[in-house]
Amino acid sequence: MNRRRTEIAVIGVLIVGVIVYGAAGLILSATRVANAERTLNAVVSHQNTLNSTFSDINTQLSQLSGSSAFNPDQAVILVDKSVSNSEVATKTIEDDDASLASASSQLGSTRWLTLVGQSSLDRESARIRHARNALAAARTIAADEVQDGHFWHSLYAGLGDLTKLLSENYANNLTDAKTTLGTMKTDIDSAAQLSAAPGLPVALHDLMVDMQVFVSDFGKQLDAKAAGDDASAATYQDAITADLQKISGGYDFDKIGADITAFYKPLLDRFNGEIAAATS
Repeated sequence: MNRRRTEIAVIGVLIVGVIVYGAAGLILSATRVANAERTLNAVVSHQNTLNSTFSDINTQLSQLSGSSAFNPDQAVILVDKSVSNSEVATKTIEDDDASLASASSQLGSTRWLTLVGQSSLDRESARIRHARNALAAARTIAADEVQDGHFWHSLYAGLGDLTKLLSENYANNLTDAKTTLGTMKTDIDSAAQLSAAPGLPVALHDLMVDMQVFVSDFGKQLDAKAAGDDASAATYQDAITADLQKISGGYDFDKIGADITAFYKPLLDRFNGEIAAATS
């Protein structure tokens, strides 16, 4: 009889233990899911801001192809703002990814305690994976935009130098013209080196090469004028005119913009698609 009572008591203890274990597991699972959900919602709330930043991809190009008069100084300001926004976006992405990684780790720890609520934990883990996949795409876009922005900065700075150069009466002031040309050479050489940045079509590198040819021809003309060699100066003037015509009319900036958009579209689609999966 005593033995039977003991067995019953043991069974009772086991039953209570199972109930307590199940309740504790459900509570712990619910707490972890709630914490992960808060983290995920915070990350998703940044989607619109990131998309707004990514929409600046073609802002730089629109400065060249827009209907309004080109203002190189204003273009540089806009590009620098775009680069700054992309750098801020990069930090946001890294912080968000670290938060998601921490939340994911918490969801998967001490699984023996949360077997009862494992299905909800698994669903939340899957959503976090989608969110981190979205951030991986966003990280690439933001990093590429920073590189592209540095290219546009150098290009627009060079075009500003060109505008100044063509407005100067260098026939009477060769020294100032050479100074401006030297600055332009630095800017265009920098743009040429940066023209291989992700998403930039080959046409932009070709444009930089043509601008380098212009800088070279213009420098030769200035040297000829300084030496009093009017015949050579006139020959170089013909070359300069041809260079400017090629630079201003030899490139389809609408196509260049379309090529840039096409490059980024898969990444943008992946970002938004993964965010959608994370919130479903």
